[in-house]
Amino acid sequence: MKGVKVEQVNGNYQVTSDLEKPIPDPNQLLVKPIFGAVNPVDELMRNSGILITNWPWTPCCDVAGVVVEIGSEVTRFKVGDKVFGCQGVGFPGSGGAAEYCLFSEDIAFKKPDHISLAEAATMGVGNQTAALGLWNGLDIALPDPQNLPAISDEWVLVLGGGGSVGGYAVQLSKLSGYKVIASVSARSVGAAVAHGADETVDYKTPVDGQVAKIKEITKGKLHRIIDTTAFNANFVKKVLEEIKDDAGEKYFASVNDWEDCGILPGDAKFYPISLGPLGRPEAKEINEALSKFIAVIQVLVDASKVKPSEYNLVDGTGFESFIEAVKVQSGGSAKKVVAQLQEE
Repeated sequence: MKGVKVEQVNGNYQVTSDLEKPIPDPNQLLVKPIFGAVNPVDELMRNSGILITNWPWTPCCDVAGVVVEIGSEVTRFKVGDKVFGCQGVGFPGSGGAAEYCLFSEDIAFKKPDHISLAEAATMGVGNQTAALGLWNGLDIALPDPQNLPAISDEWVLVLGGGGSVGGYAVQLSKLSGYKVIASVSARSVGAAVAHGADETVDYKTPVDGQVAKIKEITKGKLHRIIDTTAFNANFVKKVLEEIKDDAGEKYFASVNDWEDCGILPGDAKFYPISLGPLGRPEAKEINEALSKFIAVIQVLVDASKVKPSEYNLVDGTGFESFIEAVKVQSGGSAKKVVAQLQEE
């Protein structure tokens, strides 16, 4: 089949016609990807080979498309359904920049009518990463989507609140009953507020001023911090140092799962958010957790309570457009970059 491949570590993306068409297991869906979004992990994997089990490797883990075949044990989906989400990375059948890829029934989203396939392509990695960080890492109770909790006086600090993962972290925190203070740049304040942030702090201002503002706003009610950028451990330690004497257990979750934070001020508990093993048989704990989380997020998406990220759609249709999208994302796009891979 046709698609994008990389043949070796640090190899070039190239469009090819010699990829092997995947065959769905009993609990899997064969999906025709229509739109795909770029994530930082695509370039990380190409440049390092991390998480890749077989070469050549096909990129793109944020996919929205149409079900063309279902496994013998699938009950939730049928041929023709439109689906989206991240199904894992680095193993055969996981790459979305191809004519076909595989979805697992228990970690797939069904696209509702009110969002487009392009919008849906922005929602997988962001929602799933934020969900792991909040509901697994920050000791936040999984909400009942039919009876959402009232907003408490407890705060969540979302670092990188203007990005894709950060935007979903803001939304899911609010829907879980927390006030949110988002660390963003000046140009992303509007997006963070639209997602539900109660307060914002400009991460480009002096650190001491940011920490003082956070302490003043939260008034002893900040116990949960999520870093969606991977680069804020030192900043978090400064914040925790300022609030260490406030009563209550403290939690810090970060997408940086490769560095040890050591002992944190206030004995805060650290949770590394690791989406990489998703979809692999050995990642039973993550797969089971996300299956539960996705069931909740699906209801919230259907009810328009979780909204898609803003995105840039590159010109053209075809697998070459994904390669172009990677270039645009690498150039510093403030929005998610999406490519149309095929006609529906």
